[in-house]
Amino acid sequence: MKRPDAATVFAGLALIFGSILVFLIPPFQSPDEPNHFFRACQVSEGVIFPQTTDRRLGGLLPASLVQLRDSFSRLKMNYDARLDRDKIFHCLEIPLDKDRKNFTDFPNTAIYAPTAYLPQAFATGILRICGGTPLQMLYAARLSNLLVWVLLVFAAIRMMPFGEQLIAAIALLPASLVMAASANADVVTNGLCWWLTASFLRYGFTKSNLRLPVFTKQWGTFILVCANKLIALPLVLLNLMPRRRDEWRKQLFPFSILAVSGLVAALAWGGLANRRFIPYDAYNTAVRQEQTLNEGVDPARQLAFMRERPFVFIRRAGVSLARALPSIAAHFAGKFGWEKNYLHPAWLALLWLALAAMLASTGDLLSARQRVWAAVIVVLYVGLFAATMYALWCPVGSPEVSNFQGRYFVPIAPVAALALAGRWLQSLRKQIWLATLAVLTGGNMALIVAVLQRYYW
Repeated sequence: MKRPDAATVFAGLALIFGSILVFLIPPFQSPDEPNHFFRACQVSEGVIFPQTTDRRLGGLLPASLVQLRDSFSRLKMNYDARLDRDKIFHCLEIPLDKDRKNFTDFPNTAIYAPTAYLPQAFATGILRICGGTPLQMLYAARLSNLLVWVLLVFAAIRMMPFGEQLIAAIALLPASLVMAASANADVVTNGLCWWLTASFLRYGFTKSNLRLPVFTKQWGTFILVCANKLIALPLVLLNLMPRRRDEWRKQLFPFSILAVSGLVAALAWGGLANRRFIPYDAYNTAVRQEQTLNEGVDPARQLAFMRERPFVFIRRAGVSLARALPSIAAHFAGKFGWEKNYLHPAWLALLWLALAAMLASTGDLLSARQRVWAAVIVVLYVGLFAATMYALWCPVGSPEVSNFQGRYFVPIAPVAALALAGRWLQSLRKQIWLATLAVLTGGNMALIVAVLQRYYW
C-alpha cells in the first residue's frame, strides 16, 4: 500500500480530533466566541456594517442568542464550575424566535470585515432558514469553520514545494485544532494565509508558470486576507523572495498589483472600522463594564503617541514580546478556553521537542539570503501585530504591549518554520515524522482529557 502523504494524514487527524472538539468544548468557551458568533449571525442576515445606537456598538439580533450565551457564562473564568450536561439538551430546544430582537453589544468583533465570517454566516443562515435553534447554529458555525480550515490547509500542504510534513505538524498542534473547532473569525483568515504562503512559494520555487487564473486566485485571496487582518500584508513579500535579476523584473508587476490591492483593502475596511469603533471611555456607561474593552484605550491618540515616540514604542514592544515568549509558546502549542488552561508541561515540552526535531530534519529549504528575507517578513508581521494591539487593546502611553497570545502568530508560522528548517537530523527524517505524529496524536488525546477535566469532571 502507498504510504499516505502529509496532506492526507493532516486531513484525517484534523477531522477526527477537530470534530470531537466542536462538540466537546462547551458553547462560548473559546476566546471571544460569543461576540464572533453574534457577528456571524449579523452577517448571515445580510448586515455588512456594524450598527450603533446610544454610544453602543453591535447589532440588532434575536434575544435568544444572548439568552444562550448567558446560559453558559458561569463557566467563563470560573475553574470550579462544571457543565451540567442536561443544560446542553435544554438549550438545544431554545427556539430562535427571530422576530423578537434586541440590540446586542459586541464592540470588539463588530468592526471585523464580513469576509472573515463567510463560512459561519453561511451555516447559521441555512440553519435559520430551516428553523434551527441558536445552539444548533453555533455548532453549525463551528463545523463550517473547521471544514473550511481543513480544506485550505490541506490544499496548502499539497501545494507546498517543500516542507509539507513540517507544515502538517504545525497544523496538527492541539491549540491549532482547538482554534479551528471554534466560531472565531481568525480560523478562515489563518487558512487563507497558509494557502497564500504555499501558492507564493510554489510559483516562486518551481518551474510552474504563474498563469492568469492562478494569479487571479492569489489576488482575490490576498484582498480577503488584508481586509480581514491588515497585519498579514507582509506575506506579499514572499513574491519577491531573493531571485535572479531577470526573475525580479518579471515579478515586480504582479507584486505591485497584489501589494497595492491588499493595502487598499486593508485601509478601506480599517478606516471604516476605526470610524465606527467606540472606546471604553466613550462607551455607554450602563453596559461598558460587560464589554471586551479596556479602560483608557483610544486608537487615534495611541497612534499619535507611536508616531511621536516610535523608538519608545519599539523598545516597549520588544521587551513585552521577550517577557511573553514562554506564555506564547505554551499558548501556540496546547491551550484551550478563556482561562490559562494549558496542557501539562510534560506534553508541552514533548510537542515543542517534536517540532524542533521536525525543523532539524526537514532540510535546508531556503538559502541564506532567503532565510533573511523570511525573517524580515516575520519581523514586519510581529511589528504590525504589536502596533495594532497597542492601539486597540492598551491604554494610551501604556508602558507595555499586552495580549501577546500564540494564536495570533498562526498566520506567519509556516514562513517562520521554513526559515528555521535545517538538515542536522535529515538522515532520521522518516523516523522523526512518525514519532512526531505519535506525539501529536497523544497530545490531542491529552487535550481531550484536559477539556473533560476542566468542564465535565
